Order: sequence, then structure tokens, then C-alpha cells
Amino acid sequence: MQEQADVVGFLLVDKPNGMTSSDCVQEIRSLVDRKTRVGHAGTLDAFATGLLVLGIARAATKYLSSIMALDKTYEARARLGQLTDTLDITGRTVKQEECNLTREQMESAIASFGTGYKQTPPVYSSLKYQGKALSRHARIDSLGEDTLASIVQEKSRDIRIYSCELLDFQLPFFSIRARVSHGTYIRSFMNDLAEKCGSFATTHELRRTAIGPFEVKNALPLKVFKNADDVCANLISLDDMNTYLGVSMNP
Repeated sequence: MQEQADVVGFLLVDKPNGMTSSDCVQEIRSLVDRKTRVGHAGTLDAFATGLLVLGIARAATKYLSSIMALDKTYEARARLGQLTDTLDITGRTVKQEECNLTREQMESAIASFGTGYKQTPPVYSSLKYQGKALSRHARIDSLGEDTLASIVQEKSRDIRIYSCELLDFQLPFFSIRARVSHGTYIRSFMNDLAEKCGSFATTHELRRTAIGPFEVKNALPLKVFKNADDVCANLISLDDMNTYLGVSMNP
């Protein structure tokens, strides 16, 4: 399939709440040419907002895995004493209790994780099992809770925490800013922090503010892109991406 030769590069998009990362990809693809390959460097949950790096055309999308491997920065807000099956506000509440934690306890919990730990991913995630996302298995209850719990335990991985700051603490909510390694689930991290204090937590707001050297302040809201000209006017070229990442990108 022939792609538009003049639409090649990378786009920084500020994803809105309520859309999946794939929705954003489809939106941009519809503006350039439906035959043009478009992909993204890292999924954001539908309820989350923030930075998506999109690759436009095959010459760019083949480098998305290199961008995906970069560290990510997030800001998140969670409610203590509330637990949903998805660990976020889109899920079904399975447990709720009063919470009397203090700011000092939460700061101690953050410090206790140090520079990283072995994280168990959430059941509701895009991780694959038997060719399907775990979230799909969970929704249709094809495997059962015990089997799903065993699968995610097997998929636990070491994550890095480069920095984590407690931004706000006003019960029952707390907010953090964290820079973490690729593959970190912030929903899980927020609940893991709460569990360190003897409680649990559900993420209500999640925003990705950076991927490596790219910041959401330099991204444009998806609604800004109305046509192919808007896309072309805001593309990061392969040469410029090479400068950012030090990776040779030749069409």
C-alpha cells in the first residue's frame, strides 16, 4: 500500500479523557489517509489524559518501540479506602472503608519503595494471555478470579522509580508525581502505596506529563487536528527525532 510521502514523522498529542489510545490513532489516520500506517508509543487508559507520541507512516512507526521504552512521568490522584476491580474509577467497587492515614505515613510508604520493586500488574490490563488482553478475559469471566490472579502474579516485573513526590494529601485523596520505567502501572502503584499503609486505593485521575524528553506542554489537544495540513504542520521529522533520541532514522 502506498502511503502519503509527505506525511512522515511523529506527533505529540494530548489525549483527552474518555478516548482510548487506539481511538486517537484512528482519528489521526482518518485525517491523513486511511492507508497510512499510524501507531502510538505506549497505551494510556481511556480515563487517563496526557501525552501520546504518534508515529505517522512506516518510516516512523518502526521506531515507536524505542520511544515506548523511555521512562514516563505521571501525575495521579487516588482515593484511599476505596477499591475497584480495575483499580480506577471505571470499575466496580469491591471494598470500601474509612481511612485515617496521615501524610507522614504516605511519605514513609513512598520512601519505602526506594528506587523500584517487583510490581504485579492489574488484572484489567492490555497484557496478553492466550492471544487476548487480560481485561477481556476478566470482563467475560472466561478464566475465573483465581486463575487470573495467578496469571498476573506470573507476569510481575521489576520496575524502576526514578522519582516520586507527594503533591497533595487531603483525606480521603492523595496525589503524586512520579517518573518511572516503561511497563509501570500507576493504578497498581497507587494501590501498592496504600497497602504499605494498611489500606487500599483507587485511582481517580491519571495524566502522563512526559515520555523521555517529550513533555505534554509541547503537545496539542486531539481536537486541534482537523485535517492533514494540521498534522503536517506539527510533525517532528525523522531527523529531529534522531537528535532527541540519538537513533539513526532513515526513511
